[in-house]
Amino acid sequence: MLLFILGIGAFIYIVTIGFISYNLRNNAIQEAKLLADTYAVQKANQVKAKLDEDMAITRSMAYIMQDYVNLPLEQREDLQYSLMRNIVQEYPRYEAVWMSWQLQYIDSTWFNEYGRLSINCYWDHDEIKSSEEKKDLEGFDYDGLYYRLYDTQKELLTEPYEFDSYDLNSDKMLLAVSPTAPMLKEGKTIGVIGVDMSLEGYSEMTNIDVFETGYAFLLSHDGTVVAHPNDNVVNLSIDSLAFTKALDFDIKQKLKEGEFVSLVTYDEEMSSNVYVSFAPISVGRSEKPWGVGVIIPFSEITSSFNNVFILTILVGMLGLVLLSFIIWNIASGITTSIDNTNVLLSGLAKGNLSAENTLAVTEKNELGEMANSLHILQSELYQKAEFSRKIGEGDFEANFVASSDEDVLGKSLLGMRDNLRKSKIEETHRRWTNEGLAAFGEKLQMNNDNMQDFCSDIISDLVKYLNIVQGGLFLINNDDEDDKYIELLGAYAYERRKFIDKRIEIGEGLVGQCVLEKKHIYLREVPDQYVNVTSGLGKSNPNSILLVPLSLNEEVYGVIELISFKEFKEFEIDFIKNLAENIASTISSIKINQRTKKLLEQSQIQGEELRAQEEEMRQNMEELQATQEEMARKEQDYVERIELLEEELSKVKDTNE
Repeated sequence: MLLFILGIGAFIYIVTIGFISYNLRNNAIQEAKLLADTYAVQKANQVKAKLDEDMAITRSMAYIMQDYVNLPLEQREDLQYSLMRNIVQEYPRYEAVWMSWQLQYIDSTWFNEYGRLSINCYWDHDEIKSSEEKKDLEGFDYDGLYYRLYDTQKELLTEPYEFDSYDLNSDKMLLAVSPTAPMLKEGKTIGVIGVDMSLEGYSEMTNIDVFETGYAFLLSHDGTVVAHPNDNVVNLSIDSLAFTKALDFDIKQKLKEGEFVSLVTYDEEMSSNVYVSFAPISVGRSEKPWGVGVIIPFSEITSSFNNVFILTILVGMLGLVLLSFIIWNIASGITTSIDNTNVLLSGLAKGNLSAENTLAVTEKNELGEMANSLHILQSELYQKAEFSRKIGEGDFEANFVASSDEDVLGKSLLGMRDNLRKSKIEETHRRWTNEGLAAFGEKLQMNNDNMQDFCSDIISDLVKYLNIVQGGLFLINNDDEDDKYIELLGAYAYERRKFIDKRIEIGEGLVGQCVLEKKHIYLREVPDQYVNVTSGLGKSNPNSILLVPLSLNEEVYGVIELISFKEFKEFEIDFIKNLAENIASTISSIKINQRTKKLLEQSQIQGEELRAQEEEMRQNMEELQATQEEMARKEQDYVERIELLEEELSKVKDTNE
């Protein structure tokens, strides 16, 4: 009978813990997958920002240079060498800047369609050097980079290649890539331009702080490994990675099509199942996306869950042992009244904890005390079983009170409930954070050239997601390097504060102080009249203000200011900090695009001025030619008149003779 009772208790524990553990394990795996997807998107955004900057620089050079085609030779050479040298000097990560002109468009004496003029500017030690080569070719290399740009007239990020440094005293081989763009004039390709850029700096993106053994890696469009923790696989195909051997589909094709791919497979190198997430990277205006992959071993995903599970098992076993000890002592003391208590004990052995199954004992002696103890035990077991059942169903708010300070089993159940409730709360916070980062990551990936609209949309969505009352997004205006200031570009439910306009000096007020210190500021006691929140019931002062700098690579682009009637929780502040870094990355890209657009507009204005001067020179030449023709005609008329007079004089002379 005792063994049967112990078996029932063990079964209840095993079923309850097994059900809870199964759900927790699935939730832990799903959270880890969502986190890996979020990291893949975040890493993709970081790489995209860097590559977009390089493509934008190449594109801007192409726009500028294509307007120089009709300039005189000396002027064009001065401008093109000046531009190339400035780019090499301003961006030290570029090994070289190069361009190729179609000679037929810049040399009026050249009639070969395939001839080209190749120009290089490159680093040699600490000195910028240049070279020039005129090529008289017999045709195009249809498999080469030049012809692809010439034919498609679209910018292109080349596949990685081993590159011999321009440093003539160095035998170092670099893994490099070339952002390239065609130069167009009236719909025709007049040349191409590009840079040779080392990929060594991308090795830093492989680290993932959250996972110890997980890592990220960067792939080119054709599946070449660009960055990986293992240097031995860099510049090899993705097929060389261990996890691809168990795949039953062509991973390269999916990456070429720019698909977001996530899968579970076996990695021979880690000897474990892994979760792999791929996020595509659209580079500039190129139609050949790159990709970022994140690999997380399942053993690391489930490690935290395993610790909680083992602790729960130990607590449960301890409670079961204590319960068995209590039942054993009670049963051994009822030797003389076993027949009278058989019905109740049989019911308990069968798991019948109903109040109807009672022991009919009225004596006020040891037997009565034993019966009363059995009744209490029956009630306590019923409550514990109900409590365990509710926990098994996921009701972590179920009420339960231990029978006494010595109720080890009750305390163990309460401890298990508290641990599971804490795990659920932490799981909810992680899900909220990961879903928020993923949602805002998609918004930040959208192209937005209008900074005002971008800031307004982001702060509006952030205020709604945090369920607070007000928010503002301030950016540093550095259009004039001698007059930098902070301005409010995005706001939601925002009312101007006292003494503060849309222009704020750096170091002025809380916003200026946040920019200066590059650290977040959190106020739980808000000064009176700092900001008023207006509702249908009147105006009131908020309870907390949070200011977080928009910082990327030690550079501050602005500040997010959030105002709430409630206090910000620690996980919310961590979420806002992570989001602030992503927003700063996007703002950096937008500013680069705006700066590029401004350079393009300036080059177009210069081109228009040059064309106007050319037209004026042409008109002056036509007027000069007309004047010369009129003088020639008059000179011919004078000659004819003189000849006629000489002829008449000759006749008069003959007549007189």
